[in-house]
Amino acid sequence: MQGVMRPRSKVTVVLVSGRPVAVAVAYVPLTVSGYKPVAVYSGSMEPRIPVGGLALDRAIPSNDVRVGDVITFSDPYVKGRLVTHRVIDILETPHGLAYRTKGDANPGRDPWTIRLAGQVGRVSFTVPVAGYILFYAHTREVRGLLICLAGLSLLVAMLRRIWRKEATAPVGV
Repeated sequence: MQGVMRPRSKVTVVLVSGRPVAVAVAYVPLTVSGYKPVAVYSGSMEPRIPVGGLALDRAIPSNDVRVGDVITFSDPYVKGRLVTHRVIDILETPHGLAYRTKGDANPGRDPWTIRLAGQVGRVSFTVPVAGYILFYAHTREVRGLLICLAGLSLLVAMLRRIWRKEATAPVGV
């Protein structure tokens, strides 16, 4: 029987097409409630945050940072790069508080001592593998593919509707 979808196939289609909707439904409330997703690209925080994991940060005042907190901050050596490491020491300096950090998997502390102005992201929880999705969703190729898939889905839906009307039209009219 051509054109008839088996129940098992229909369930698979619904589950696969429902994944993006489920991710969007979970993602929107998190961002609205103040969480910021950060993809983790290195193994410096393993096993707490694996490579490809997604750290969800919540902004807190920098004065509330404590030793042991895992925070996300701008890399002092590479402009535009974020680092997610654990605070291992807080120092009082004439210019205010300074923070020493270290990746859990790294043998030594980071080579910098940072100052945090205003607010900083503190990791609230992590989602393994979800960082890959965030990373690849920002690439031109994946965005183009998603646009093509959306257009193709729309085209198929429109053609099915047209063909369905032709199939149900009375013969001889």
